[in-house]
Amino acid sequence: MTEERNTGPEGTHESSVSHLYGNRARLKPRALSLLDATTWAADMKPCLERPYLVKGWLDQSALSVLYGPSNSGKSFLALDLAHHVAKGRTWGSRRVNRGRVLYIAAEGGGGFANRVSALDDPEFFVLSIPITLTGTESAAGPLAEVLQHLAAVGGSGFDLIVIDTMARVMGGRDENAAPDIADLVRNLDLIRRVTGAHVMLVHHTGKDTGRGARGHSSLRAAIDTEIELSRDDVGQITAEVTKQRDGPTGYRFCYQLRQVELGLDQDGDPVTTCLVDPAVPAEAGRAGASEAARKALSLLNRLIEEHGEVRRKPQYPGHAGVTFELWREACMTEGELSASENRDTRKRAFNRCREELETAREILVRDDLVWRVQ
Repeated sequence: MTEERNTGPEGTHESSVSHLYGNRARLKPRALSLLDATTWAADMKPCLERPYLVKGWLDQSALSVLYGPSNSGKSFLALDLAHHVAKGRTWGSRRVNRGRVLYIAAEGGGGFANRVSALDDPEFFVLSIPITLTGTESAAGPLAEVLQHLAAVGGSGFDLIVIDTMARVMGGRDENAAPDIADLVRNLDLIRRVTGAHVMLVHHTGKDTGRGARGHSSLRAAIDTEIELSRDDVGQITAEVTKQRDGPTGYRFCYQLRQVELGLDQDGDPVTTCLVDPAVPAEAGRAGASEAARKALSLLNRLIEEHGEVRRKPQYPGHAGVTFELWREACMTEGELSASENRDTRKRAFNRCREELETAREILVRDDLVWRVQ
C-alpha cells in the first residue's frame, strides 16, 4: 500500500510546498506581507527606546483613559497635562516631549474658558462644542480632516488629543454595551491612525469606585494606558498609572486644586477657577536629599536672596523666585554638582538634582521660573 503524502496549502504536496515558499515571486500579495512580517526569534533585538509625551505616563500615538469620581479634578489634571505637553515643560518630575495639542471640551461652557484663562500663555487648540464619535453621525472623519488641515497650515501634526468627557461623545449610545464601546474605539483608532496622535479620554467612575472606570470592560482591554484619580479627606488628589501596555505601573502624581481669582463679575464679586498644584505624597517627605541636590538648593537660596523677584500672576507663588536659566547656569558653572568638565555630563547632573528637589517638594518650577516651596 502506498503511503499517502501530506498536502500543503491549496492541495499542493510537501515536495512542491518547499519550492513554492522558496520562490517569493510565486507568493500572493497577502502571503508575501505575512512572510515579510515573520522574524526568527533569536534575531530580535530589545527595544530600548519608548517614544513618549510624558515619560512613564503618556506614550506617543497611544490611547488612554483618565478617570475618577466627581470632584476629583479630572478636567483640571487633563488640562494641566495638555498645557505641559504643549509647552514642553517637565510635569511633576517627569520629562516631557513638546507636542501640538487639541483639547476637545465637549461639555463646553464658560467654566472651561475660565480654566484656560488661568493658564500662563497656553499654546494649544480648543474645540469647545458637543461632538459625537459613535454611530452614523460620528464626527471622527471630519475631525481627522480638520486636524490634517491644521497640520498642513501649521507645518506639523498633532501629538495629543484630549476628549473631555467620554460620556459627551457617545452620542446617546450605551457605554455599558460592548458593541457601542467597540464603535467608539474604532473611531478613536481612526483619529490616531490619521494623525499619529495620542488620544486621551476623560471619564468617570461608576457608583462603586472600587470597580474602576464606568462602562463595559472592553474599554479597558482596548486602551494602552489607564490613569486613576482618587481624593482623600483633606483634599489631596492622587493620580496613579494603573495600566500601561508593555510598561510599568504604579507611577503617582499627587496634587491639590489651588483657587485663583480671574477678576470681578458684573456685581463686583470675584470670579475664580482652580489650578493644579503638585503636592507631596504622604510617604515621600523631604528627607534624604543627595549632597549634589543640597548644593543646588543652597545655590538657589543664594540666587533668590541676591536676584529674586516677586511676579504677580495668579498661577505664581506670592514670594520671590528667579529664572530657571539663571539657576541652571549657576549650578553648571559653580555648583560643583559633578566633577566632570564635560558640559553635557554637568547638565545631566543638574537635571537629576532638579528632579530630586521637585519630587521632594523643595522647589516649584513653573513656566521658566523657579521658587523655593514655603
